[in-house]
Amino acid sequence: MKKLIVLLLVTFLSCQLWAADEPDTVDADLLKRIETKFLVDSLPVRYYSNILIRLEGQPIADDSLIVQQLVDTLNSVIDVWKVYLIYEGTSNLVIQMNMPENKGKENQIERREVAREIVQNKIILNIDADADYLTRKKQLYYYLMRSLVKFTDKAAESPKVKGSVFDEDSPEKITFASVDLPVIKSLYAKVYDDRSRRPKKNSPFQSKKVSPRNRFLVSSAAGLLGMLLAIIYLIAIVQTGVIKNHNYDFGKFLWQGMLVFFAYVLQVAVASSIKVYFLNVKFDYRIVLGNTIGIAALGVISIILIFLTEFGILRKRKDDLLLNTLIPFLTTTFIPALLPMGLTLIMPSSVRNKEAIFGVTVTTILFCSLIGVARTFYIYMSMQSRHLLRKKDVQLAQLSELHKQAELQSLQSKINPHFLYNSLNSIASLATIDGQKTEQMALALSDFFKYSLNKEQKQTVSLKEEMESVETYLTIEKVRFGERLNYEVQLPQELEEAHIPQFLIQPLVENAVKHGLSKLTQNGLIRVGVERMNKQLKILVFDNGPAFPDEPIAGYGLQSIQEKLNLIYQNKAWLKWENAPEKHILIVLPFSE
Repeated sequence: MKKLIVLLLVTFLSCQLWAADEPDTVDADLLKRIETKFLVDSLPVRYYSNILIRLEGQPIADDSLIVQQLVDTLNSVIDVWKVYLIYEGTSNLVIQMNMPENKGKENQIERREVAREIVQNKIILNIDADADYLTRKKQLYYYLMRSLVKFTDKAAESPKVKGSVFDEDSPEKITFASVDLPVIKSLYAKVYDDRSRRPKKNSPFQSKKVSPRNRFLVSSAAGLLGMLLAIIYLIAIVQTGVIKNHNYDFGKFLWQGMLVFFAYVLQVAVASSIKVYFLNVKFDYRIVLGNTIGIAALGVISIILIFLTEFGILRKRKDDLLLNTLIPFLTTTFIPALLPMGLTLIMPSSVRNKEAIFGVTVTTILFCSLIGVARTFYIYMSMQSRHLLRKKDVQLAQLSELHKQAELQSLQSKINPHFLYNSLNSIASLATIDGQKTEQMALALSDFFKYSLNKEQKQTVSLKEEMESVETYLTIEKVRFGERLNYEVQLPQELEEAHIPQFLIQPLVENAVKHGLSKLTQNGLIRVGVERMNKQLKILVFDNGPAFPDEPIAGYGLQSIQEKLNLIYQNKAWLKWENAPEKHILIVLPFSE
């Protein structure tokens, strides 16, 4: 007898231990039905949380009563989790009754799964307002029961049960079969919750549960490590010179933006990998792939929006230091965060996960604010460097201009004594011969130097003023040479206001007198003319004196002119002399209206 009792106890305990690892079964057919129709790798695809049902749209009182009865029935067969009918707040099972936007749609279930777990269901129902109570009950029962678990309709080995919601193809055919609730009871047994949350074989925490405190510490450390690696990566790409001034060229902006955005991807990848390994977070490559594509799309959209915003605001304000630092900080920090926040507004309430989106938004703002600060600092330093360079360039230009003016003034001071020396000699030679001519020459010389002294600080004068000074000079020399000197000065009216360097023509005329007419005894002629050809201004001085020698002409007058042209016009102006067809000296200058 004692042996029999011991044997019975051992058998009972063995059954209890076996039952603790397998779901309750009623018979072999039910077990086979569950294994072939509902299980995937020994686990059902179902809710692993409380089920919150909410009616939306235009339900009637009978609909709420039917759903509440079904909720009470489900709570009587589900051990671990609870089923609730709620009227506000976030739900994970939404029944949309006769909603206008669903008009014309077939009755259906829209399911969202994550790692073999149902996280969200939306049931779309369009039921005639005149439908009786039984018809409404069948519709609600059929779709609500089918939404609780994922199953296959094509399992050939699964025994069919007539009238079951899991075997019939329309609500009208169901008979509220007695096997439906046992199926739900078996699939929602606690053993499947335990299996779905067992540690992975390769996890370092197989025999340990991670406490909330340790989970927080690991998550924080993962985020910090990801952030540190992202910062190192950003410093590296800046140091290598990849990040340069893009001047809001879209191609460069997009390329540099994607390089910076990769830092965010790196941070998320590192933090997520650590959580998967140490915290036994479920890993599903489909979710990872979907998240990666989603993050990449949000990144590209964010970069484009940042570009359009900054380009529109800063395009004509490139020198405004405040705007060029403030706007990039705001756009970099908030535009990437506003996109996931906007999803909560445009996504249907049945599929949105506000808590997850809020978590992504907070993480994004923290990371992007760091990038915004770094970008603002980089822009500030770049603008300050450009400002210092421009300031230095202005100083160099001013020094160059002062140097040029000093050289021109030096040349001018050499020209004036040269002419004065010749004129005073002429006055001295005439003083004892012809007093009237001496007086005319002295007055002309006075007018000439009045022009010189009044304009001496200017680099350029009008052609009209310059030609008047040439005529004054020739008047002086006419007194000296008498009938031996004849001259013509021609200036088109439309060129009178064109500007040239001061005392550019007078030295040419002086050389014509000194090296040309002074060799003649009679009928000397000097012609001075100006003409325009396209964008060039030509100044010509003709004389009928002896031809120019083959070698370069010696004489300070021409050398000073060449130096002046080089200082003012660089290679855009030149001087040359020719003997044929008429002896002349030509100066070509650039001309602008």
